[in-house]
Amino acid sequence: MEKSKLDIKVLALCAIAVAINVMLGSFIAYLKIPFVYLSGIGTIFIAVNFKMRYGVITGFSTHLLLSIIHGPSALAFGLSSMVNAIIANLCARRKFDMSQAVKTGILISLIGSVVSVCIRLILFGGFSNSITDILILAVRSSGVAMFIAAYIGAVTDSILDKILSCLLVVKLSELPQLKKIVITSRDVIEE
Repeated sequence: MEKSKLDIKVLALCAIAVAINVMLGSFIAYLKIPFVYLSGIGTIFIAVNFKMRYGVITGFSTHLLLSIIHGPSALAFGLSSMVNAIIANLCARRKFDMSQAVKTGILISLIGSVVSVCIRLILFGGFSNSITDILILAVRSSGVAMFIAAYIGAVTDSILDKILSCLLVVKLSELPQLKKIVITSRDVIEE
């Protein structure tokens, strides 16, 4: 398979991953399930299975689309998704099994939350318009700086979601239909 055809195939998968991020994230938000969003699962899947740049493109493109749908503030969080993609890609370099997925989910939550909190502080004063705002207020009222309070809220809000997303990516990556595409792509990329 030619490299240009492969790039088109992988970019098509990136577009599908963006659509999955937006649709799944919107569906979960509609169900109002606390602490689970799955709005980054497509980004993590691409970042784990392909070159880092494809994960970064997927993360940014997701928020570009969300900014069109929900307004420009969603675009700022594209930076957070790009960081999440970089972390997922780096963590998956050797292998990506269940154990590594849990570690990766934790790292994405811990590191990605730093970026997310900076954006939240600039745009919304540190709040997230979620149930964790109560936690942020409680921590803040104890005299802790707003950045730390918002970080605690962001990690609390994201850790279950990121671990679950990474675990689901392991299972998705094992599906025969997807495994064939991933292996074929890796072979051509390494040539």
